[in-house]
Amino acid sequence: MAGINYLEQVTKNVDIPLGDNVVVIGGGNTAIDCARTALRKGAKSVKLVYRRTREEMPAEPYEVEEAIHEGVEMIFLMAPTKIVLKDGKKKLICIRMQLGEPDRSGRRRPVPIEGSEIEIDADTIIGAIGQSTNTQFLYNDLPVKLNKWGDIEVNGKTLQTSEYNIFAGGDCVTGPATVIQAVAAGRQAAESMDSFLMKGYIKEGNIDYSCSRGSMEDLPKWEFREIPKVARATMPSISLAERKNNFNEVELGLAEETARKEARRCLKCGCSARFTCDLRKEASMHGIVYEEPVHERPYIPKVDDHPFIVRDHNKCISCGRCIAACAEIEGPGVLTFYMKNGRQLVGTKSGLPLRETDCVSCGQCVTACPCAALDYRRERGKVVRAINNPKKTVVGFVAPAVRSLISNTFGVSHEEASPFMAGLLKKLGFDKVFDFTFAADLTIVEETTEFLSRVQNKGVMPQFTSCCPGWINFVEKRYPEIIPHLSTCKSPQMMMGATVKNHYAKLMGLNKEDLFVVSIVPCLAKKYEAARPEFAPDGIRDVDAVLTTTEMLEMMELADIKPSEIEPQEFDEPYKQVSGAGILFGASGGVAEAALRMAVEKLTGNVLTDHLDFEEIRGFEGVKESTVDANGTKVRVAVVSGLKNAEPIIEKILNGVDVGYDLIEVMACPGGCICGAGHPVPEKVDSLERRQQVLVNIDKVSKYRKSQENPDILRLYNEFYGEPNSHLAHELLHTHYTPKHGDNTCSPERKKGTAAFDVQEFTICMCESCMQKGAENLYNDLSTKIKLFKMDPFVQIKTIRLKENHPGKGVYIALNGKQIEEPMLGVIPNDSK
Repeated sequence: MAGINYLEQVTKNVDIPLGDNVVVIGGGNTAIDCARTALRKGAKSVKLVYRRTREEMPAEPYEVEEAIHEGVEMIFLMAPTKIVLKDGKKKLICIRMQLGEPDRSGRRRPVPIEGSEIEIDADTIIGAIGQSTNTQFLYNDLPVKLNKWGDIEVNGKTLQTSEYNIFAGGDCVTGPATVIQAVAAGRQAAESMDSFLMKGYIKEGNIDYSCSRGSMEDLPKWEFREIPKVARATMPSISLAERKNNFNEVELGLAEETARKEARRCLKCGCSARFTCDLRKEASMHGIVYEEPVHERPYIPKVDDHPFIVRDHNKCISCGRCIAACAEIEGPGVLTFYMKNGRQLVGTKSGLPLRETDCVSCGQCVTACPCAALDYRRERGKVVRAINNPKKTVVGFVAPAVRSLISNTFGVSHEEASPFMAGLLKKLGFDKVFDFTFAADLTIVEETTEFLSRVQNKGVMPQFTSCCPGWINFVEKRYPEIIPHLSTCKSPQMMMGATVKNHYAKLMGLNKEDLFVVSIVPCLAKKYEAARPEFAPDGIRDVDAVLTTTEMLEMMELADIKPSEIEPQEFDEPYKQVSGAGILFGASGGVAEAALRMAVEKLTGNVLTDHLDFEEIRGFEGVKESTVDANGTKVRVAVVSGLKNAEPIIEKILNGVDVGYDLIEVMACPGGCICGAGHPVPEKVDSLERRQQVLVNIDKVSKYRKSQENPDILRLYNEFYGEPNSHLAHELLHTHYTPKHGDNTCSPERKKGTAAFDVQEFTICMCESCMQKGAENLYNDLSTKIKLFKMDPFVQIKTIRLKENHPGKGVYIALNGKQIEEPMLGVIPNDSK
C-alpha cells in the first residue's frame, strides 16, 4: 500500500492487519513515519529499504536516529524490483545498488549491481518512494516548454511559461516541494496574471527576500570560531516498551534550568531586524544582488564594553551615523573611526572601553545605526520570568512620554492613551500598573521646595534639574565642578521605585524581595540609572528592570496581542491621580514649567497654569528662556535641549560669569523624553511635534494642573513622608552625585594643542568676599612660586568670579576643577626639593 494512504487510515483509526514482518520502501520523512507507526501498531519486525546510503536520506537525521533506536532495521543501497508470492507468502525481490554520478537533487544516482538480487520476507509492504510530475497531458492540450527533468519551464520572476498567456507554479515547476511553496507560487502567479489582464503587460518584481542563510554548512565558519562548543542536552523520553500499541508523546521535555542552558546554545546566526531593516529594504528596492566576497572576511568579536550597549563590527557598514549622533545630536562626541586589519571601524576617541569614556548611555548611537551593528541588551526576559513567578508581585509604571508614542502608533486619542497603556500592561500580565506621572508630581514638590530653600537661604545658584540620567552622567564625567548646582532630588523613575519598594510594600504587607518593579520609559540612560549601586539599598534594587517603549511593543508582538484585544483600564491605586504639570515632563521645558507653577504660587500666592512662552536665545542653539514676575521678583528659567547646547552655559558658570538664571532645565536628548532612544525611530518628519502635542493636550484637559494640588501626593505626604524635604523624604527621594572617571577627551586640558603632557590647573575665585580674604595675594604668591620652580609649562592658574554664596569658608580655590581647602597649599615646596 502507499505510505500516505497507510498513515491516513491509521489517523482515521482504521484497523489494518500488518502481520509480523513489515517492509517500508523509501528514505524520506513519510517512510520513517510509516516504519515507526508500524512498530506502534504491533509489527514485530520492520525493515526500511533505501536505494542510497544513510547520508543521502532526505528524512530528518533525528527522525532516522529515533527510528533506529526504536528497532527499525535500515537496509541501505538496496532497491526493490518486484513482489512475488512463494509458498503463500509475499517476498520482496531487491537488487543491490552502488552510487554513480549526482542527479538534479545533488545526490549521487544509485546504479544497480548486476546479479545481486536478494529476497526479503514480508507480510505487508508499504511504498513511500515519492512522486514525479505528470506532464503528459501538456503535449497535446498545452504546448508549453519543459525542462530536461520534464517539469514546466517558467520565468522565475513572473511564473509565465513559454506560452504568453499560461502561468505555472508549484510541484509541476519545481518538482516535489512543500505545500507552502506551492501556495506562494500561486500568489505570485495570481499577481502576474492580474497585471497581465489589467495592464496588458507583466512587470518583473523583485524576488521576495528570504531570511534563510542556508544550512549550517553554508554559514561562514569565522562567525563561530569564538563561540565555545557545548553539547546538546539529552532529551528525557519514555522507554521502548512504553511506546508499543499507543501513540503517546515520546519526549518528556527538559527541566526548566536545562531548557535555559539549551536555549543559551543558540548561535544567533540570524539578524533580529531581518524583516524591519531599512538597509535591507533599500537593497531590495535598488535590486542589489549579494555576491560572495572573493576573500574570507575576518571575524571581529563583539565589543562588550558597556553595561548594556553592544557593538558588532561584523554588521557595521562604516556609515558614520553613530559618530554624528554622538557628536551633533547628543553632544559628548566620544566615538570616531579607526583602522584595524585594513577595515574602517568605529571605536572611542580615547581608545578606552565605552564605559570608561564620557559616554552618557543615552543610546542615540543605537537609534542612528541602520543595520543593528549597535544594539542594547533587552530586559524582556527577566520581566516575563517575574510575571510567570507566582511568588512575585509585578508592578509596572509608565512614563509620560510613552503614551505620546502609543497615541500616534495606534491612533488613539490623547484621552484614551493612558487607559490603553494600563490595559496593555495588564494584558501582558502585570499585577499592578501605576502612572509614572505621579512620580513626576512628587519630583516637582521636592525639587521646587529645594529650589525655594536655595533662594531663601542664598544657596548655590543657579539650580540645575536632575531628572535626566543622561545629563547627570554628563556632569559627573565631564563637568564634576557643577555638581553643587545639581538638585539633590532623584529622578521620577527612582522616586517611584523607592516609594513603591517602601510605601507600597508596607501598605500591602509585602516583602521588598517579593516586589518586582518595572519602569517603562523612552530612555536607555534609565537602564544605567536603575543599576547604580546607591539605588539598591541592602542589595535590593528600587527598580528591578527597565523596559524601553520598543521593548514593550516587542513584548506585545511576541505575546501576539492585537490592539483590538486591549481593554482600556484605569491606573491602580494608591498612585492613580496625576497632574497635567507632571505629564509635561515628557517634553523639553516641561520640568521647568511644572516647577514654576509651584514656585510662583508659593512665592506670590498667585496660580500659574498658563503655558510659559519660551524664547530662543540668540547665539545659544537649543537654549530657550522665560521670565516670570513674582510680586516684583523676577524668576528666570533656561531650558536646554541637547548636551552639546548645555556646554556654553556650563563654561560660563565655571568661569564665574553670572548667567542670570535661577533654574536651568537640561534634557540630554534634543526635544526631551519624546525623542529618547528607547522609542522606535520616527518614520515621518512631524512625528516628534505630534508626540509633544499629545502631552500638551493631556495637560490642558487634566483635572489637576499643578503637582502640589494632586490629592494622592498630599495623601502620601500625610501618611508616609510627612512633608517635602523631610528626613524620610531626604532618605528615600534625594541622593548625592560624585565625580566619575570619564576619558576627558573634550576637556579643556586635552584641548591644549601645545601641551606634551597633562596640565594641572588652579582656579582662584576673585569675588568680593574672596578678595577681602586675600585672594589676590594668594594668586600672586602662587604664581611666583610656580615660576620660581619652573613649573609653569605644566601648572597654570586662572581666575573666576563666583557668586559670594559659593561653598567654602576661605578663599575658593580648585585644583583641576575640584575645590580644595587653602591649608592644602602648604604642600607646595619652598625650595628646589
